[in-house]
Formats: sequence, structure tokens, C-alpha cells
Amino acid sequence: MSTWIKRGLLTVAVFLMTWVMFITYWSGANHMPDGGDVIVYLLVLPAVFLLLVWGVSKARSALVAAAAAKAAAAAAAPAPTAAPSEPGHPPERRWTLAIVATALRSPFGADASSLLEQIKSQSLRLPLDGELVNDQDMPILAGRIGDLQSEETREIFQAWHQQHFPGQDLMLMGDAHWRSLTLAADIARELGERLQWHPLLEEYREAARHRQEEVGLPHLHLLVLLPAHWGSEHRMQAARWLGEQVCLAGWPAEKLNVLPAAAGENAHPLQHLDRLVATSRDARTQQPSPYLASSYLAMVIAAECNLDPEIVKAWQQDKQLLQGSQNIGKAPAEAAAGLILADATQALAMGTADPVLLHRASVGRHEQSVDQARRVSGELLIQLAQAALRDAAIAPDQLALLVSDGDYRASRTDEIMKLGYAALPELDLGSQCVKLGATCGSAGQATALSALVLAHTATSESGEPTLCVCNEDAHRRAVVALSLAPVIAAGAAPVSDPAASSTSTASHAPASATV
Repeated sequence: MSTWIKRGLLTVAVFLMTWVMFITYWSGANHMPDGGDVIVYLLVLPAVFLLLVWGVSKARSALVAAAAAKAAAAAAAPAPTAAPSEPGHPPERRWTLAIVATALRSPFGADASSLLEQIKSQSLRLPLDGELVNDQDMPILAGRIGDLQSEETREIFQAWHQQHFPGQDLMLMGDAHWRSLTLAADIARELGERLQWHPLLEEYREAARHRQEEVGLPHLHLLVLLPAHWGSEHRMQAARWLGEQVCLAGWPAEKLNVLPAAAGENAHPLQHLDRLVATSRDARTQQPSPYLASSYLAMVIAAECNLDPEIVKAWQQDKQLLQGSQNIGKAPAEAAAGLILADATQALAMGTADPVLLHRASVGRHEQSVDQARRVSGELLIQLAQAALRDAAIAPDQLALLVSDGDYRASRTDEIMKLGYAALPELDLGSQCVKLGATCGSAGQATALSALVLAHTATSESGEPTLCVCNEDAHRRAVVALSLAPVIAAGAAPVSDPAASSTSTASHAPASATV
């Protein structure tokens, strides 16, 4: 339906509604209108209302145009804080994406700002879970999210599966599977609503089908990270269903691309995000500015539920379960988190006043499980942190907070302490370090992405850089820095490369450092 037809129908509807309203009123009041009443109430009043609607629409278009002009001016201006690359430092390691929006589900609520403050104040404690017990039939500490409509999710997904995969049996899944999918769907719907802020979305909807590509609405790349023990086909089907939830919130289905990485290798969540940054632009441009020449838009969702008796049993056998008076293990939990990533121009146009930039992640791996090693070296994590800070052109003394997905196990705490002593001497780990896994329990990939959401919240509220360190896994390690977009930050001064005197040998390529 064309725009002119819609406007004509709106005009007719306004006049008819006004006429019916006043004629009914005059009839009930036994009033005979004169010529002045007819002109004022049946002609002038609806015309004024239509003018108000037109004025509001024009004002909204003007605001969008102003945001686009501001973004264009910023894109044309040189980036004053972009530090010159050191010899041999790949220019693409300076690339970033802006975080437009985040969403979170945790055992202690969905408000990232409130959760961050409560963790800092050390006022949160995991409760005993009556549904999960150890081998002595005693309840254990667990992070359970209340009021999850997992049965409703099961019915909706089964109906969708029968419609799209007729004749294919749905694999047997326990309650933890459906709880994970329910949490992921909540994140997908919340972020889907946030996408409605895109300034080109309404224009795309109103354009004729053969003219829609001229609007310039970008494709949305959807990456869904679900539990590693799910089958690849099951993960891909779940990702497609979650994509449909985003479309039900208003995003065009033809503008959605579900990334096959959802069913591929079980890489670390931060490594997946690093690959999104690496593929967001053409390497031949060697563009240090966060303002991309072409539009890029992505959504990342991670959800996982470890509230499963089999998981609890396995953790207890491996002596990894937090129980009794032993404050050295991990507690099963469930969580979900999500982010919308975009180029900085789109972030401004979508109403993000001061975009937080996601820099390139440094990822590595311990060859031996740290749960089996007698002594854990902190060298790998130190190298990764130094590489992440070098890529982001952030000096260690600029950091305001370190957010980790680690827990109470001594190996994880020892790694963080060694990192702070060797690479972050100005950071007070007593007051400037947040350990999400120790407070909210372990939910795998969802805990790692939740830690990134908390780091984003800290940077957004304080305006100071934050470091997200992931060391909960037995092998994989990942570090990424977040900071405000340098062109947006008022009075931002150029920063020097903190790695000018560094002797770190960590590789810039993801998943290449090993110890």
C-alpha cells in the first residue's frame, strides 16, 4: 500500500470520527448547530488535528536528519584519538563496533546497572536450590531465575518445528534445554523491540517492494550462542526460531541473516564477537575510524541453563561443585545476555548518544586444563590483556573496572591476581574488580557474554574504559577492552599507545596464544 493511500485513509478517518462524535453530541444535547459550528467543529478542528500529526512527523524526520548529519560530519572528520600504529601492528586490529543496546537475564534480575552495583557492594548471595541436590541429598547453591514460562516456549517451538520440519521428530530435551531457549527468546524479543528505533525502518516498510532496496536498511546478522552439548542441527533450528521472534517484533524477515556459526565450532563468545568486528568492513580500507563507510548491524544472543542433575553430578565427580563450607567451586546457574552491534554512524542515528566501542578481542588457550594443573601460570592472561589494551590504544592506568566471568576456584582467583600485579598495577582489585561467576553462578557462554554486558554498563555510566576478562573455562581465555567512541567523547585528548614499551609476545590473532 503506497504512502499516499495511507495518508488519504488517515484523512478520511479523522474527518469521519470528528463528524460522528460531534453529530452524536449535538443530537444528545438537543442542539441545532449553526453555520459557524459546522465550519469550526466539522472542518477546522479535523484539519488542525491533521496539521498537528503532520508537524509531529516533520519534527521526527528533522531529528533523524540532524542525527544523520552529525554522524556524517563525524565520519568526515579525522579521528583525533586514534593512536598511530606501531611498526608491524596490523591496522585492522584497531577496528571496532559500537554497542547500540544490551539485554540481560540473571538470577538477580534483568537490570545490568543494578546488578553491577549490588555485586560491587557484595550484597548478593546465591540461595540453596531445593530442586538440585548433591550425592548426599543435600540442596546446593544455585542461580535460578524465577517465573520462566518454559512450558509455553516448548509448545510454541514444537508448533513451529512441525510447521517448518514436517515429519522430522523433535529430539528429546530436558527442562534445562527449554529454560535456555526461553531465556534466549526473552533476549531476542527485547532487542527486537530496540531495533524499532532504526531511522530507516519505517521508510523501508512504507516503500514499494521494488523500491525498498533503495532505502538502505542494512541486513541484520544474528548470531545465537547456545549450550555446546546441543547438537549442531538443533542449535541452528533454535537460532532460526529466535530469528523469527526478532521478526515478530517488527524487523523485516528478508533483512535477517542467521549466521551459521550458531551451529559451527564451539569457539569462545568473545572470539565470535571478534570475528564480527573483523568481517564488518573491507580490510583494504585500513580505516582506523569507528565510522564505517558502509552500514553494519548485528545481534548476538547467548543463553545457557546448567540447572540439570546430570551436570551437577558431573561437576561433583570432578570436584568442581561449590557445596557445603568449601568456598572453592562453582555453582550451577542459568543466564542469558545479548547485544546489538553496529557501526558508530548507525549507533548515533538509533539514539545512542555516547556509543561504547567494542575493541578487538585477544583469545588464547591453556593446553592443560587449569582444573588439573597444580600451579596455574598467569602469563597467558597477562599477554592477552596487554594485547587487548594495545589494540584499543588504552593505557592500563586509564581502566576504571575489570569484569570477569570467573568464580571462587583458587586457580581463577590466582590468575586474576597475577594479571593485576603484572599488567594492571594501578587497578585496585579489591574495589575495581567484579567476578560475575562468583556472584551469580556458572552459566557457560551466557556468563561470559553477561560479563561483557556489565562491562558495557560500567563504561557507559562512568565514561571510562573497562576490561572484560574471561577465565571461567578450563582451557579458553579471552580479554577485550571497551571505551567510549573517541570522536563523541567531549574534550577527549589523544592517548598514547600503551604498548610502546611492552614486551608481550601474545599473538593478535584470536585463539592463537597458548600456554
